[in-house]
Amino acid sequence: MEFNDNQKEAINFHKGCCNVIASAGSGKTGVLVHRIKNLVENYNVDPQRILAITFSKKAKENMVERLEKLLPGVYNNLHIDTFHSFGYSIIRKFNRITYKILDADWKKNKIIEDIYKDMFKVREVDGCTIAELVSYISYKKNLLEFPNKNSSDINEQIYYQYEKFKKENYNIDFDDMLTMCYEILSSNEKALVHCQNQFEFILADEMQDTNKAQYEIIRLIAEKNKNVFFVDDPLQCIYQWRGSDNKYVLDFDSEWENPKTINLNCNYRSSRDIVTLANKFATTIPESQHKNYVESISNKDNIESPHYKIYVDEKDEANQIAKVIEELVVVNDCKYSDIAILARTNAQLVNFESAMHKKSIPYYIVDGAAFVERKEIKLILSYLKLSSDLNDEESFNYIYNRPNRFLGKQFLNDVKKEAIRQNISMYFAMHTPVAKNFKYSFGVREIADVINTLRNKKDWSVKDKIAYLRNRLNIDAYVSGEVSDDNNSLDKIDNLNTLENIAEDYISTEEFVDYMSKLVVKNKETDNAVKLMTIHKSKGLEFPVVFIVGVNEGLLPHHRNENIDEERRLMYVAITRAEEKLYISSTYQYGHSASNPSVFIDELFS
Repeated sequence: MEFNDNQKEAINFHKGCCNVIASAGSGKTGVLVHRIKNLVENYNVDPQRILAITFSKKAKENMVERLEKLLPGVYNNLHIDTFHSFGYSIIRKFNRITYKILDADWKKNKIIEDIYKDMFKVREVDGCTIAELVSYISYKKNLLEFPNKNSSDINEQIYYQYEKFKKENYNIDFDDMLTMCYEILSSNEKALVHCQNQFEFILADEMQDTNKAQYEIIRLIAEKNKNVFFVDDPLQCIYQWRGSDNKYVLDFDSEWENPKTINLNCNYRSSRDIVTLANKFATTIPESQHKNYVESISNKDNIESPHYKIYVDEKDEANQIAKVIEELVVVNDCKYSDIAILARTNAQLVNFESAMHKKSIPYYIVDGAAFVERKEIKLILSYLKLSSDLNDEESFNYIYNRPNRFLGKQFLNDVKKEAIRQNISMYFAMHTPVAKNFKYSFGVREIADVINTLRNKKDWSVKDKIAYLRNRLNIDAYVSGEVSDDNNSLDKIDNLNTLENIAEDYISTEEFVDYMSKLVVKNKETDNAVKLMTIHKSKGLEFPVVFIVGVNEGLLPHHRNENIDEERRLMYVAITRAEEKLYISSTYQYGHSASNPSVFIDELFS
């Protein structure tokens, strides 16, 4: 493998503090692993004294895979870890208490919900409220801001009670893996000395996404030897909503002794046309004004100028892009697997699922579920299915206690037994357990009322029925209790809105349900399929052909993110995924309402 001069300088860096600013497609992971190889083979560094740390499990596995080839028999002596896993290892080593990990979102949510109910003496809590509290607590912990017991702020009071509950019950959540690690290193001299002696060399990837807790852990361990090697790109900082702050790399020169900055700005991924467009857009991002910013250059020739087109609406956009994909495959001898469609939100992807299905184009959703498999969509569809067929046992199983009606497993078991005994469906059998336990009566009555209303309102469209379900059962609040990877606890609301928009074309519930059922992705990941994903999911990936869709005001930049600079960085990430062909599109309408092209379009193509 050949390296350019800047890459060689980074690989051969021995001791001291080095910040490698690696722009998109510059081969940063290759540089990082070869520097580890160089430390071991040419500087005789004991592999066990090297700590290579990154953010995601996938990035860690990628590093391990490469080092296994570069340093066979040695790589397993290296400490290659994610921040959270490393933090947890320190907790286990220096804390005598055995903790139970809250390893599922619902466990953490349930504790916070119970605290809220107890504080305000209420039976039900809006799911959006829980999502906001979960996000608030996580954000504060990532900033190492701990709860104030005497605060009058409701969020702080719940934060305090949540931490108190966990401590009393020996629970920890994933954020604690960072905060507790920091607390151990900052208060336990034995632990700090152990880590400082153990890890003489620290290499950290994707440092632009570091939050305060992660940065302070590195700073404490590196205090003695001062051998840090950061790899980052401030233009790709897209997780500030999670507490990430690229100031830790922007301020590198003033934070570390005798700092060395190396720029990896040769883009080996994208054609010159695409890099030129990315550079033009980068000038609108504040980080490009930093003294250490260097414009990217491509080592490839021009291939094809990026395309921009505006379509009538999101359905037209999806259908026309499906035709372009067919042409690319048939005429240009392109493979489906060469193609990726990137959108700001998951909700935007359903139109492309539909368009791919109609054209028999193989596709799969990267790191996500198909639209109809998402919990909030499955919930609505199950109610509609049951209203059409009262013998649909699968749908009854799914909706009987969603939203929560205090109809537990015992209720369901009683219903199943009665259904078998009388040879009837569970829907008809659900009334029998009420005679045994009156507490079931409210829940059973609600199910029957909802299903009967859906069946009796013959003049309602499918969209009317979905709107009724959302309102009658307060489904928006129910499903909004989890924060997604894309900084959107309200992403589920977008999905529900999109479902309503699709339903506008249908009068028959049966036809609508039949159409939606065909959108289940059967092929999943295959060797030759178009990839659909959000821009957040695309980070670190690359594709010969990229479509960036729905570049409209309100979508990209997203109306719920007040930080437009982060939205700009997100757009930059999307552009720099493309290797040879780039298609960007907007629509005149979105969700049956007038829509304008994003402000980013003028900045890109004016």
